[in-house]
Formats: sequence, structure tokens, C-alpha cells
Amino acid sequence: MKKILLAFLITLCYTLTTAASDNNYVPGELIVMLKHGQNLQSLTRDFGFIGLTMREPVVEYMNIWLLRYNNASYNDDYVLNEVRKNNAVQIAQFNHYVSERVIPNDPFFYPNQWSMNNTGQVIGGVTGVPDADIDGPEAWDLTTSGLTAAGDSIVVCVVDGGFYLTHPDLKFWKNWYEIPGNNIDDDNNGYIDDVDGWNAYNQNGTITGNTHGSHVSGIAGALGNNSLGVAGVNWNIKIMAVMGSSGTEAVVVRAYGYCLKQRRVYDSTNGQRGAFVVSTNSSFGVDYGQPANYPLWCAFYDSLGSAGILNACATANLNINIDVTGDIPTACPSEWMVSVTNTTNTDAKNSGAAYGLLTIDLGAPGTNIYSTYTSGNYASLTGTSMATPHVAGAVGFMYTVAPLSWIQQYKANPGPYSLVVKQKILQGVDPKPSLQGITVSGGRLNLYNSALLMQNLTAIENGNGSIPALYRLYQNYPNPFNPSTVISFDIPKESFVSIKVFNAIGQEVAVLADGFMKAGEYQKVFRADNLPSGVYFYKLTADNYSDVKKMTVVK
Repeated sequence: MKKILLAFLITLCYTLTTAASDNNYVPGELIVMLKHGQNLQSLTRDFGFIGLTMREPVVEYMNIWLLRYNNASYNDDYVLNEVRKNNAVQIAQFNHYVSERVIPNDPFFYPNQWSMNNTGQVIGGVTGVPDADIDGPEAWDLTTSGLTAAGDSIVVCVVDGGFYLTHPDLKFWKNWYEIPGNNIDDDNNGYIDDVDGWNAYNQNGTITGNTHGSHVSGIAGALGNNSLGVAGVNWNIKIMAVMGSSGTEAVVVRAYGYCLKQRRVYDSTNGQRGAFVVSTNSSFGVDYGQPANYPLWCAFYDSLGSAGILNACATANLNINIDVTGDIPTACPSEWMVSVTNTTNTDAKNSGAAYGLLTIDLGAPGTNIYSTYTSGNYASLTGTSMATPHVAGAVGFMYTVAPLSWIQQYKANPGPYSLVVKQKILQGVDPKPSLQGITVSGGRLNLYNSALLMQNLTAIENGNGSIPALYRLYQNYPNPFNPSTVISFDIPKESFVSIKVFNAIGQEVAVLADGFMKAGEYQKVFRADNLPSGVYFYKLTADNYSDVKKMTVVK
């Protein structure tokens, strides 16, 4: 019941928020996802009076289309609202502009990967704090294989502006079942000549050079221990090159569609074709974007998640509170997104990076990060763009250390089990004062800690479903409320559990749980009889896991 209520709340959020303040889109264009079995021609016929026509498919196999209409004669909001009311339409929205998130090179870059192993070296004129890193060498002592216990080759799908495929320190995924240059979809996956990946801008398999994409790829997966250049978070994984990180939202959704399709092909062919994509990396977005105006983009993380793919996303390169200002994608409500901010070699949050107690999951090194750049060169860049591939790579690393029994269960039920990986990423962080109270986990990525948690997993025995698979904190219902609401949560094993309520300035106003609890699904009633109207936060802490959600009292 509570999961149905949560889905209802998310839907209600999208419905109640209007697009009136939304002006960051291509005039005269809509992205529409039709319901299963519905026909595009019928929709365009119904709206012939506004000149609604198909411009191009976005993800055709999911019935997602880019449409155009006569915006000179009809108001944009009117068109969007009318199309949304059509019985054939699942989701409709504007086609938003998107820009890459990158900060120019730091002129004092130093060729040393402090983010992996910080010994206190000077980076950009700043003396580092020893161990302000992700503990790469410690993690690499566990494994550097790039394979699961079942022999699957780990693939991280990097969506970016382009890639230098010839860089000798990068290993890119190849679609060997496609013949290049013959203009035929040889493997019948819906994409023509996609040997090297996919160019969502031009809708072809031609991948062009881009320093940003190559830099991000090297952080996640540069070849290690090969006497050349740098080492990535993973030494032997494969990078799937997908171009589509700027321009319009239709390009972004199309790019994600390729990542998802290759994972679906892999699963449907038992690994004979496609790719074992376990994470995506997105170092781009829309500053101040509101999720209600981007329902397709936000919902696509759920689609990816259902296939077992977690999505590492860079937050804004602005010192703003995403809980208040909004952001796309890091304000999206999907559980399968891991939102990342930027930390320095002193374990401070970068002063130019965003934060949010409800929206930003963790920090990762992103300041003066040295990585692959052009075809054979290396450089240092700064930004949340550089923090995020540390996390995308860490997600891939979790699958290399997971026990065989767990991998088998994940393959049978990828969506829920991928959330276990997210949980271990957040549980394994190093708590940092600079991130406490402004991120969900309150900490900075630690690859080694999370890998140990993952390595020690046992197969999850759900039995009849009475024992949850992982810790979960659900959105309260009703919300807003007066005088009471229900807070639901899951505990997968006996743990010391704390649930506390705080007001908007961080003062504790109630304690709902504070002691050992057995595994199970729980509900707590919170009454606000003596509290004034306003915004409140409730936080669950258990076994190094924490999550925070917001609720509103209205009197």
C-alpha cells in the first residue's frame, strides 16, 4: 500500500506543479511518450488544428517521439496542457535545452591522482589532507578484474559530448555484431552502424573527439597498471561511448535510450549481445530546472533502474541549495539516481558546487582531477563533472567484488537489487563535517569501504516478503498534513534505528525511534499538534545508512 501511495505522491507532484515558469525549451517542440499500443498518427490527427507533426523519433521502441507544432498561433502552455489530456499520452513535456557542466582547466594542475591516494601532496597550490581520497589502492587490493563473479564484463555508459576513441589509456566497449559503414542494422538492435557506441545528436554511430568526454571516461575507467598515463577507479572495465550531453532534452533522452537498449539486449540474449551496463555517467544538466517540467528525463532514471542501471549525475557548479532552487537532473526523485557534489584535496566541499540535504547524495573528488584528455594527452579539470565519474566507476566496481550468489539474484531481479549497490555506496562514505547537513549521506565517497560492504553481502533471503531486501525510508503520507501523518520504513536486519524530526533550521523537535529494531516493515505516526505550520525534515539512521525526507505541516 505504501509503495502505491509513494507513486501517487510523485504523480501528484508532477501534476500540481505548472509549467508556467518553464522557459528553457525549444519553441514549438514537445517530447511525448505514448501509452503502450497507442498510435502516433492518431495523436497528430487529433491535433491537426495546431499543426502537430512528428519531427523525429527519440526512443522509438519505447514510443517516445519529438513533435513540432505551430507556436506562432498557439500558446505553448495551452498546447502542452491539451496534449497531456489526450488519452493516448503517457507523458508530454517541452524539449528543453541542456548544457555541459565543465570548469576551465586549472593552470596549476599537477600530474598526480590525489583523488585516488592523497598523501598530502600540493595540488594547485593547496597542500592536501592525507587520506582525503577514495582509498583506491586499498580497493584495488581486493580486485582489478573488471568482471563479475559470473564472468560478465562491466560496462559504464558515459553520456557526454564526444570521446577520443584512440586514446591508448582507455578501453571502449565495441558492438562486434555490427558491421561498420554498411548502413544496415546488422544485429537488429534498432541502431545502424553502432560499432563504437551512439551519436544521439546525429543519430548515427560516428563518435567524434571531445576532451570533456575523454576526461570523464578516464576517471571512471582508465587502464591501470599498464605503465602508461593514469589509473581509473576501475582498471579493466569498458566505457560505452554515447554522445548526447547538450543541445536539447530530446538528445539526452535518446542517448539514455541507447544505454538502456544495450542492457536489455544483453539480458534477453543471456549475455551473447549487447552490454552489461550497470551505471551511467551524466556530467551535464540544467541549472535551476524543476523536475515537474522534465518528467520524461526524470522518469527515464526509473526505466534505467528497472534494468539494474544506477545513474551517477553531476549537480550544478554553483554554490546553491538544490532543495530550494531545483536542478536537473539532481533534483529528480528517482531512487536509481546518485547525485554528486564536488570535494577538494582537503575534504572541503568545493565553494562553487551545489548541495542539498534532500537531493545531493554524497561528495566525491572533483577539484584539480588529472585524467585522459585528447588522443594521447592528459590534463587537469575541475567541476562536478569530475566528481561524478568517481561514483559511476565505483558503482561498476561494486559488481566486481559482489559474491556470485548475489550477482545471480541481481540478474533475476535487477531493479531492486541495484538499489542495494546504491545503499552500499552511501553507507561506505567517509563522514565529513563539510558535507554534514547538506548531503543525504553526509560524507565523501570511499571506494574501499563500500567495496568491503559489497564483498561481504550474502544472498538476500526474502522468503514470503516479510523481510525487506534493504533499508528504505518512504515519503510520508498524507503530505502536507494536519495534525498527523504516517512515516514508513524498512529494516532488512536487526539494527539500532533512529528516526528524528527536525524543523527548517535544524532543531530536533521529535524522536520517533531510538533503539534496536528487528528486521521488518514499519510505520510510525507523527503528530504535529504542538508545532507551527512549516517545513520539517525526518531522518532515518541505521547501520551506517541514512536518508532524509521533507514534509509540510499546514494549519
